[in-house]
Amino acid sequence: MSQGKGNEDTLLDRTQAWNTHHILICCVCLGDNSEDADEIIQCDNCGVTVHEGCYGVDGESDSIMSSASENSTEPWFCDACKNGVTPSCELCPNQDGIFKETDAGRWVHVVCALYVPGVAFGDIDKLRPVTLTEMNYSKYGAKECSFCEDTRFARTGVCISCDAGMCRSYFHVTCAQKEGLLSEAAAEEDIADPFFAYCKQHADRFDRKWKRKNYLALQSYCKVSLQEREKQLTPEAQARISTRLQQYRAKAELSRNTRPQAWVPREKLPRPLTSSASAIRKLMRKAELMGISTDIFPVDTSDANASMDGRRKHKQPALTADFVNYYLERNMRMIQIQDNISEQKNLKDKLESEQEKLHVEYNKLCEFLEDLLNVNGTLRSEGQAMWTMLGGIVGQKLNTPAILKAPKERKPSKKEGGTPGKSSSLPAILYSCGICKKNQDQHLLVLCDTCKLYYHLGCLEPPLTRMPKKTKNSYWQCSECDQASSDEADIAMETLPDGTKRSRRQIKGPIKFIPQEMSPEPKKQQVRGTRTRGQKRKRVSMAEDREEKIEEPLPRERRQRQSAVQKKPKADDTRTECTTCKGPGDNENLVRL
Repeated sequence: MSQGKGNEDTLLDRTQAWNTHHILICCVCLGDNSEDADEIIQCDNCGVTVHEGCYGVDGESDSIMSSASENSTEPWFCDACKNGVTPSCELCPNQDGIFKETDAGRWVHVVCALYVPGVAFGDIDKLRPVTLTEMNYSKYGAKECSFCEDTRFARTGVCISCDAGMCRSYFHVTCAQKEGLLSEAAAEEDIADPFFAYCKQHADRFDRKWKRKNYLALQSYCKVSLQEREKQLTPEAQARISTRLQQYRAKAELSRNTRPQAWVPREKLPRPLTSSASAIRKLMRKAELMGISTDIFPVDTSDANASMDGRRKHKQPALTADFVNYYLERNMRMIQIQDNISEQKNLKDKLESEQEKLHVEYNKLCEFLEDLLNVNGTLRSEGQAMWTMLGGIVGQKLNTPAILKAPKERKPSKKEGGTPGKSSSLPAILYSCGICKKNQDQHLLVLCDTCKLYYHLGCLEPPLTRMPKKTKNSYWQCSECDQASSDEADIAMETLPDGTKRSRRQIKGPIKFIPQEMSPEPKKQQVRGTRTRGQKRKRVSMAEDREEKIEEPLPRERRQRQSAVQKKPKADDTRTECTTCKGPGDNENLVRL
């Protein structure tokens, strides 16, 4: 009995010595300095310890004053205990430490939020809420941690790089904290980003040693502190802590329901499923319950060595979410395009059949109109004969009424679909191609501004793939009208009857032969002019030529009469044989030397 009593006394003495001499360590900075201005506090539910400044604790706003207890010490709880959750960090695979809630309702380590670039805080003093939307989502799973023991979690979360120049080592923040590789600039230094991380090769050895020691001491203390505190607390103290914890959780539930909804980006931000540590744990648990082995791929330790040395290793391509979405979207678009093509083809066949019917009706109506015009002409001629007979009976010439006057037959222009030498009073509604002579595909006919003929785009040589673009001062000519090359032609401005001007290519005339006996006149500026048959060419200077072109153009009928007169062949033509080829000819193709 005395021996057992001695053992109990020894255990009690050790417990009292631990409670008296143990040192609290901050989970964020791994520091053990506890001052009045920045005291290390401990969660009364999970036992985690942290500096007030490192966690953003505000005693006035984060506490509920006790009214049912006379104890002056108010219990304190971390955010995870207030919400009653066992969180999983979104930025690393480790589950130990102290957490903060994001604006989207997820959780991250405080140390991860401080050291990962791109993570922001809504309130810098309280370090909440944490915002992850400003960080580039391509960082998730982009790099592999060189310190993770389980390779299945090496690409989860976000890895940071060593701050040493040209170093290619990557690791999780909590993995670097476990190795004592995190450092912070002094408070006196005014730096925008005072948090640094170095790999094992670039970190200070003594600094790394004491941080590693404090981390191991913190982990061992967190494992035994809850058991020791439960033995020391009285039932009244435990009931008081439970009551306060329920009050905090009710308050947290109310604030979670009333807080505004977090901002969500409009475009989709894809993230690989393998970058979520919580998802991998759930899949591993599911595989365990289903009896499926998760050790399908052997663990390759060379990846960690390669990542530490900075060497890149070739990896097999994987079916990422981006590729799957692209493949499915491409298939859907191909199906839609095929359906659209089939619909357009059916519509085209339908319109072509309707066009054939309309062409048949159009031809019938043209024939009927032609018959009516013939009947009208016959009746008009009979009426004129009768009117002439009446004039002979009366003995004087009577004025012919307007109804019996023959309409002026006009020659349809080529623009209206008429052909030279054939006159018709029928208006041409359908234009015919000047090459294939067909009136199909009216929307594929293009008008030549020189010969006024229509051509199918496919009938031209070379064929056109689209309609030629016409502007105010530029027109289109077919290949027959534009045979002259650039060195044989000259550009001149032509004024149309409607007052608009356009550029037109004019072919230069042949150079006049001058005998050597005759002394040529002094060379002047470039000469332009026109001549009619039997008249000599007049030499006109550029200024006079420009003045003639500025003059008002002649009326259309007068110009047509002049062109008709000019085109009349000469009555007596003595040039009937070429002296070179001995072939027949006339003034059209013979030149006198």
